[in-house]
Amino acid sequence: MNRGSLVGTFRALCNRTITRTLAGTAALAVAITVVAAPPSPPPNVSINSTSRNSADVGASPYQIGPVPQQPFTTNSSYQLVGVNDLGMHCGDLDTRIFSILPPFQVLLTQVIQKGSTPRLLGPGTVDVFYSAAANPIDPILTQTSPDPFTGVLANGNVYKTNFWNVIASYDPLYPGGVLCSFNPSSSADCVVPPDKGLPVPNVENLYIGPDGMVNSGDEFLSAVQHAMPGITQPYYANHPQKVDEHYTHKPFFVNFPFGYVADNVNWFEGAGVPLASYDDFGRENAYPLVRVQAKSKSGSVLASLDTVLPISGEASCRNCHASTDDVPVSPDAPHAGFATLPLSAAGLPVLAAFDDPQVNNLPQDVSIEYATDVNVLRLHDLKHGAKYVNSAGTGTPCTISAANPNGNANCLVNKAVVQHKSTVCQVCHYTPALDLAQFGPLGGDPAFNDTLANGRVQRAHASNSSVMHYHHGTLTKDGQKLFPDTPAPVQDSAGTITNQPARVAALEQACYQCHPGKNTKCLRGAMFNGGMLCSDCHGSMEQVGNDFSRGVTPSNPSAFKMGLGNFYDPASAQPRVPWAHEPGCGSCHTGDAASNLAGTTGTITNIKDVYGNTDGIRLLRAWRTGDAKATPIVPGNKRFAENTVLASFNGFANPAAGNPKLYRVSTGHGGVFCEGCHGATHAEWPNGNPAANDNVSAKQLQGHTGTVIECSTCHVSDFRPGENDQLGGPHGMHVVGDTFFSQGKHNDVAKRNPSACAACHGARGQGTVLARAAVARTLTGKDHRTISVAQGQPIDCAMCHKNPYLRGRDR
Repeated sequence: MNRGSLVGTFRALCNRTITRTLAGTAALAVAITVVAAPPSPPPNVSINSTSRNSADVGASPYQIGPVPQQPFTTNSSYQLVGVNDLGMHCGDLDTRIFSILPPFQVLLTQVIQKGSTPRLLGPGTVDVFYSAAANPIDPILTQTSPDPFTGVLANGNVYKTNFWNVIASYDPLYPGGVLCSFNPSSSADCVVPPDKGLPVPNVENLYIGPDGMVNSGDEFLSAVQHAMPGITQPYYANHPQKVDEHYTHKPFFVNFPFGYVADNVNWFEGAGVPLASYDDFGRENAYPLVRVQAKSKSGSVLASLDTVLPISGEASCRNCHASTDDVPVSPDAPHAGFATLPLSAAGLPVLAAFDDPQVNNLPQDVSIEYATDVNVLRLHDLKHGAKYVNSAGTGTPCTISAANPNGNANCLVNKAVVQHKSTVCQVCHYTPALDLAQFGPLGGDPAFNDTLANGRVQRAHASNSSVMHYHHGTLTKDGQKLFPDTPAPVQDSAGTITNQPARVAALEQACYQCHPGKNTKCLRGAMFNGGMLCSDCHGSMEQVGNDFSRGVTPSNPSAFKMGLGNFYDPASAQPRVPWAHEPGCGSCHTGDAASNLAGTTGTITNIKDVYGNTDGIRLLRAWRTGDAKATPIVPGNKRFAENTVLASFNGFANPAAGNPKLYRVSTGHGGVFCEGCHGATHAEWPNGNPAANDNVSAKQLQGHTGTVIECSTCHVSDFRPGENDQLGGPHGMHVVGDTFFSQGKHNDVAKRNPSACAACHGARGQGTVLARAAVARTLTGKDHRTISVAQGQPIDCAMCHKNPYLRGRDR
């Protein structure tokens, strides 16, 4: 289907969507007469139900109190699994000058009907809803340093975001007129109601359609908007919002060399939920919870689950681009003011928070971000303005000088400060993350008639990842890298990473200087617990930024490096594509105890685990030493690896056939998506803090944190996996705990197929890190004797037997 011919259909469809999804928005006008007052001590609750500022609706959350929560319902016949797709989303505190990312969350859920053979339920049987929830032991409730209440104004009002005041700036990321068509009023402005997220197209309808065939001609456009549960009456209401999309198969850039169809994902997807980073009482809480509910068609709640939809407002340029009046030089910001030096040298002003015209009505951090953003755009205009082009590729130079510090009308700072048109970075610098319709880079090259460009200038510029990572990764100061590379882990014989303090310091001076910040800590799950840091998976900033768009400029548009081979081959000339070529579980979990890549050339093998057990199986880095691309390792043994992209999907040849899928679109045992049992990317269970909001889901699912391993989570009590060999669980597992299997049935497997046991328990049955107890257990052995097993203790044969692998006989 021709992309240009879709615009009219998209507009018509959007109008139909508005009629359906925005019905009842008159409730937004409900008069709330509570007068704001200076804050009293807040309730001991952190809950995030709305993204509206309390002053905008005349509400005082400190007088109203927390919104009510939906009851948590359990049902022995149904189970929910749900998770955020990335483990962290970032959003701006202030959007008046420019916006890096909008408030945009993605909730993935599956509904399971429990049984001996559980089955996934779809929209024909159940519906899924979400509302705001709270964790009574949320660590933010006891945090005093840094002060979390940075969203509270002196008069008691709570600031959330000003995103909806500038949402029209996101119009270029849609075909012309589409965002405006979501305006429920007769106004000519592009408006999306507060607490409504950006419209999100359904790419299964767009690229597959009803006949299940890719690009066959029956594809159509549909779009949804997801809302905050407080939309009808902010700070009072917490109404469950329906998850409006369900994907059977998820196309992933199918028309590009790295694309494929992620088949049989079978999940409900709530994309674009517009959470702000402040909760209802003005705390900056990066880990707000939603209560997900599966309901029957009659409205009965079948199952509930609380899961984190993380949002960091700490992603910012302030540590280098703010005035030193706002961010002085400190260990946390060693290069404060460094990026403002070129402005001063050119006679251009450097703004500070007190220059914000709304400084008296906003939190300090918001005004600091406003001033920082002005400094960034002014520096961008100074360095690159002479090369600016428009969507057609025609030169539109910006001239800026000390005499005219806001420049001419083409300058970004002029558009923001004078014309009040906020800049969205990705309009010029492409990112797949905001390419919701998966069209690829558009606009900026006169050789292409990009009818959908709508102001985008992406063919004339390197990607957002490249300009951010590669450029900043090469900056130096006094002969040293401004953002240092994180050194490889060095272990002693006890498995301690002896240079971990230096590695964490480098992380905080590089990645965490910008996103999502050292307080938020995007990387906070099982990988971090084991000593792995960002660069151990992704490589250095230069390696991350050396992507398919390096070398693209206004004078060399569309020079994208594509079709040069398979990126996952280290010898290939194909650079990475951000958001598409990523490391996966299989890059470090390269096999089992019998077959893995530990010790092969260039690998860094983990010596001992967090419990002190000998490892020697798993890797500490996802790429090989000396690999200039930091190419993710792809193992031959797929036991713990993501799904492999199939050669074809319903006759469509997957361009990325044979490559690993992304973790976030992979599925496993019974069709459950991998994140449903292991947790979100960057926040895989467990979080090291037992009280952390990240751990709530796993505790609700199985009674303890960590990877979901208890079969009873989804199966009834008489479950017998793989009746023939008893190894039909995820990754070839057996049932765990004090079960028929531990009480004797495993003897049959051990005698008939000892190599199956050896994969996790070791060739001699000695126990390995792959056979650790997920939680302390008491097992019943031979003659009803009980054996106590500590959490993290590897299960070995000698616990109950004279090791049959060594002696050939039982005790």
